[in-house]
Amino acid sequence: MIIFIGVHLFFDLKSEAIVLTSLSLIQVAIVLFPPKRRKWILHVQVLLLSTIVTVLCFMEGGIISPVVFFFIPPMSMGFLFFNIKTGTIYSFMILCLAIGLTVSSIYNLSPFTPLDMESSQGYLFFTLVFIGVSLDVAWTLLEYERARNKADQEIQAYNDEILQQEEELRQQQEELISTREHELVLERTKTTALEEEQRRVKAENDLFVIQEALKYTSEIQQITLPGNETLKDFFNEHTLIYKPKESISGDFYYVNDYNKTTLVVVGDCKGHAISATLLTMVISGYFDSLQELPFYPSLLIYNLHDYLINKFNHKIDDKEQFKHEVNLSIAYFQGSNMIYTSANGRGILVQDDHVNELPYTNTPIGDRFNLIKNFKDVEYALSPDDVIVMFTDGLTKISGSEKTEDLLKMTQNFYGKYEKDWTENIEEYISEKIADDQEDDITVLAFNLN
Repeated sequence: MIIFIGVHLFFDLKSEAIVLTSLSLIQVAIVLFPPKRRKWILHVQVLLLSTIVTVLCFMEGGIISPVVFFFIPPMSMGFLFFNIKTGTIYSFMILCLAIGLTVSSIYNLSPFTPLDMESSQGYLFFTLVFIGVSLDVAWTLLEYERARNKADQEIQAYNDEILQQEEELRQQQEELISTREHELVLERTKTTALEEEQRRVKAENDLFVIQEALKYTSEIQQITLPGNETLKDFFNEHTLIYKPKESISGDFYYVNDYNKTTLVVVGDCKGHAISATLLTMVISGYFDSLQELPFYPSLLIYNLHDYLINKFNHKIDDKEQFKHEVNLSIAYFQGSNMIYTSANGRGILVQDDHVNELPYTNTPIGDRFNLIKNFKDVEYALSPDDVIVMFTDGLTKISGSEKTEDLLKMTQNFYGKYEKDWTENIEEYISEKIADDQEDDITVLAFNLN
C-alpha cells in the first residue's frame, strides 16, 4: 500500500494518495488493537477498502483500472476472518460494485481522465498495483494463520490439562487396587483381632479417599454445566431434571449463544464412570472454544467427531483405550426457527394438536471404529407455546429395553402449561416407571423459547 501511495504522488494524484494514506493508517491501527476489539475493526476495514477501491477505479476509468485488483484482499478477508455466510455477503457486495464500475466504463460515466496504460508510466503503475495487492493478500493470510494457530494452542493446552487430571485419577485407582491386594495377602497370614481392626480402618480410609475423589470430580463437572439461573437467560419456561445413577454422570447438557443462533445440546458419554465424566467436560470445553457455529448442526457433529478422534485420541498411547461413544441431540434456534440433528440422541416436539418424536440416527460419535453415517438436519417452524424436550436414554430404559410410548403420552400435557407442571409430570413419570430401578444416568431438558 505504501508503494501504491508513492506512485500516486509520482503521477501527481495527491487526493488519491491522501485517501490511500488514511487506509494504511487504519490497517496499522488494526494490528495494534487488542484482539477482543479486532472483530468489528475487520468489518470496517473490508467495507472501507471496498469503498476506496471503488472510488479510485471510478476516478481512473472504471473497471479497466488496475486498482480493481485491490478487491481481492477484502474478498479474502470476508471468508478467512468471518463465517461462510458473511464472506458470501461481502463477495456479493464486491460483485455489485464491479458491475457498477463496468457500467461506468461502458457508458463513460466518470468525469476523470483514465491513466494511459500503454505508456511507460501506465506499465509502472500496473506493476506497482500488482505488488501492492500481492503484499496485502499475503498480510491477510499471515494474520489468519496467526489467529488460527493461537486458537489451536489454547485448545491443545486445555486438552492436556484434562488428560493430566484423568491420568492422576487413574494412578490413584491403581494405588488403591495395589493397596487392596496387599491387604488380601495380610488377611491370609494374620488372623488376630488387632490386625482385623487395622484392616477395617484401612478399608474405611480407602473408601473415604475414593468417595472424596468422586465428590471432587462431581463438583468439577457441575461447574461445566449451566445452572437454572443461566438457563433463564435463554428460555421463557424450562425444566431441568439431572439424575446421575451414581455420584458422577456421563450425561451433560450445553446452552450458549453464537451471534444470533442459540445452541442447545443434550448428550450421553458412554464408558467407564470417571473417564466418561471427564469426556463431558472435554466436549463442553470444545463448544466453549467455538467462535462461530457451522451452518448446520450435522456439520457440528462431524467436526466434534473429528476433534475427538484426531485431536483427543492421539494423546493416548494405547489407542484401544479410547472407545467412548457419545450420543448427542443438537438444536439450533434462530428466532422462531429450529434446526435439529441427532447422533443417537432423543428429542420430542410438543405442539398444539400433536406430539412428534424427533428423528434420530442410530449412530453415536467418538468411537474411531464406528462408521459415521449421514446425519440429517430437520427444520421446524415454532410457535411461542411449542415445547421442546431433549433427553438421554436413561429416561426410557425400563427393564432392560427402551420404551417411549408412555413418555410421549406424558408430554402431551406440556402444551400450554408452565415449567412447574412439566417438572411434576416428569418426576411422577420417573417415580412410577423407573423408581429404584434406574439403569442409567437421566437428563431431561424441556423448554420453550423467549
